[in-house]
Amino acid sequence: MKKMKSSAGKDRNMSNDLIHEILVKIFLCLNVVDVAVASLVCKSWNKACREPCLWNKIDLSTLGSYCFSKPLNKVEAYRHSSLKMTQFLKHVLDLSNGNTICFIFNFYVYLTNEQFILVAQRTPKLKRVVLPETGDFSRGVEETVMRLWSCLESITITSAVSGYYILLAIGKYCNNITEMKFSQGCYFEEKHAVAMTKYTPKLKILSIRTVATSVKALVCVLRFLEHLEKVNICHSLILDTAYPGTVIVDISELRKRFPPSSVEKLLYCEKGSCLRCMNGRDTTPSRQPDGPYEDIWGEDEITSLAHLPQPSQASRRARLLPFVTRIIYNVSSLFEQQQLYHHS
Repeated sequence: MKKMKSSAGKDRNMSNDLIHEILVKIFLCLNVVDVAVASLVCKSWNKACREPCLWNKIDLSTLGSYCFSKPLNKVEAYRHSSLKMTQFLKHVLDLSNGNTICFIFNFYVYLTNEQFILVAQRTPKLKRVVLPETGDFSRGVEETVMRLWSCLESITITSAVSGYYILLAIGKYCNNITEMKFSQGCYFEEKHAVAMTKYTPKLKILSIRTVATSVKALVCVLRFLEHLEKVNICHSLILDTAYPGTVIVDISELRKRFPPSSVEKLLYCEKGSCLRCMNGRDTTPSRQPDGPYEDIWGEDEITSLAHLPQPSQASRRARLLPFVTRIIYNVSSLFEQQQLYHHS
């Protein structure tokens, strides 16, 4: 009798482990919002949703408007649902249990002090962060956050923060920055370049595509950042302020001014070869007014800095859901049958 009970207990544990493993495999195919919702179904699902492998990367770029009743494709779309956003972030970060090394905010989220610091406190191992387009921060919040992100290696800076002040904070607390991107809406000035040569000496990759910059700023980073390998200047507005008035400089002029060793490091658009030229401007009505700006924020010719959500992901998830439902039903039925067998 004891042996039968022991055998039944082992079979039950094996069934539970199998269900847990299947759930984790399924959840790996879902986005963060779907996993967060799934965690509320029951205890076993909640346990599966806490597996560290699900939380190496928290990508909120595909955050659905159905969660917040706000329209997509408009900057600051979630500004008036700040409380819901904070609650959502707390739940997701609780599930992640500090295992996240990459955090991508939603382009349209209006990030607050509380939310920014909350994310930093719950992601101590973070190595890469992509900021949203807008935010409302008090002076000094950059330093508070960077102090918590001492392991940071890669960052996409947007107009949500002061580029100069965040560079100062990086200089104090983040010694391993090797990749950096300035998104559209920022300016890459000479003061930023000087700060980078001082505070990010290990920098290897820099993207300032579609950003206004100056010849002096380019000269500074190319000359003084010893480990620099690539600088993406696709569709950047490069200005020369050395002469009376402002002169726009193109790549042919840069070739004349810069030594070959510097030109080799530049990644630029030639004959429509960049992503922006190949993809064109998205004029789909449903993506207006700010969808095209999200594309610039998310795509990059340097693969490690790109995080644009692929259109195929949504359709793939839609096709996956009926399959997921069927699997869960079959696994649950099998488990119930085994329980009835052991009881009989």
